[in-house]
Amino acid sequence: MKKIILYFAAVLIPMMHKAQTQNLYYKTLTDSIINTFSVDTNHLSIKRTDPMIKYKNYFNYVLCFYKNLEYKKIRIRSEKTHHVADVKPKPIDVIAAPEERVYTIIFSSGTGSLIDTVTFEKLSVDSKIALISKQISLVQEYSTLGFFEVIGMRFKKHSIRRSKELNKDVNLYSIEAGLGYQLMTYTNEVYDKLFEDNWTNKHDQKKYYEKNTHSLMRYDAIKIYLYDYPVYLQNVYK
Repeated sequence: MKKIILYFAAVLIPMMHKAQTQNLYYKTLTDSIINTFSVDTNHLSIKRTDPMIKYKNYFNYVLCFYKNLEYKKIRIRSEKTHHVADVKPKPIDVIAAPEERVYTIIFSSGTGSLIDTVTFEKLSVDSKIALISKQISLVQEYSTLGFFEVIGMRFKKHSIRRSKELNKDVNLYSIEAGLGYQLMTYTNEVYDKLFEDNWTNKHDQKKYYEKNTHSLMRYDAIKIYLYDYPVYLQNVYK
């Protein structure tokens, strides 16, 4: 019996130590790093038939940066839409208290335009993490809103003119959380792939380009903010 106890102690203690010291902070991420964050969260729901299910660990990783976020539940799904990603509370939850709402994050599964190059599955690992982070940050913004503000948000977030302040706040939430390096990668990747000369259909460019770039914060602006937030000064980014 003593040998059995010693064996389990030898196995479990290093595992517990690893879990406690697991590094969150990286300038560049890989699938192998992401897949170590496999602890399930009851707050997250993805149907097993949805293509996004294979990225569940990506969401687990990002949620590690938002431990103080108050929400009831987040649902993930993909569908054909010309917005690469969006957040919507369930209609009935508009009247619910912020912490009781169910939020749905919708990722585009295809558009038939150049936007397909920046949909979730076509992005690099770092950009995937940044795109998730932006949606979780939008959930964080929703969690501060009352009934009428939630109603107004539907129109505000898709208005290029009216959403300027909102987009800045959402990006700053992601930077403050510690995902600024991933956000810089995402910004560059989207602008590179959606560069004007890459569009063969100018009608699609006019219709969809601004919808999917107006929420981005410029690379240089993000870089400046990295010197202002404690998370980048207090942690070593590998």
